[in-house]
Amino acid sequence: MKPNVLVFLVFPMLLFFSCSSDDDSVAESDRSQALLGQWEYQSIMTDRAVDINGDGTVNIDLFNTQEIRQCIKDNLTFFTEMGTVGSGAYSINENGLACDEQDPFSTIEEDTYELINNTIIQFEIRNEMRIQELSKTKLVVETNDNLGNEDVIVTIAFKKS
Repeated sequence: MKPNVLVFLVFPMLLFFSCSSDDDSVAESDRSQALLGQWEYQSIMTDRAVDINGDGTVNIDLFNTQEIRQCIKDNLTFFTEMGTVGSGAYSINENGLACDEQDPFSTIEEDTYELINNTIIQFEIRNEMRIQELSKTKLVVETNDNLGNEDVIVTIAFKKS
């Protein structure tokens, strides 16, 4: 009789712990909605080492080094809908640490975007971003850029804020 009682006590506990309530995944068809909102930098990496700040030291990690000024790392990125038009609005805003003559919380870059095949964020002005990962709280993209006179692939990880 004790084995049956044990099964009834242990089995529900196993079911409870095997279920994950923090499922963050997004179906590919829902990416346009998941993309909307305010995002902050979590990491910025390049595929080869560059020296952006001219200090003679090259790095692939641009976020955790001095290659990019802290006031840029602090910026917020926004993806918003533009109504019935096929494009959404994209902007980068200063956060609390403003660079140069910018006011805190001011918009420093604006563009429009379209999500192509749920995998490419195509902009009107800036280089496209290729989505590597998108969940409810995390966005990882790759983009081509020229940094420190080097053509590089930049991988940017954002977290939803």
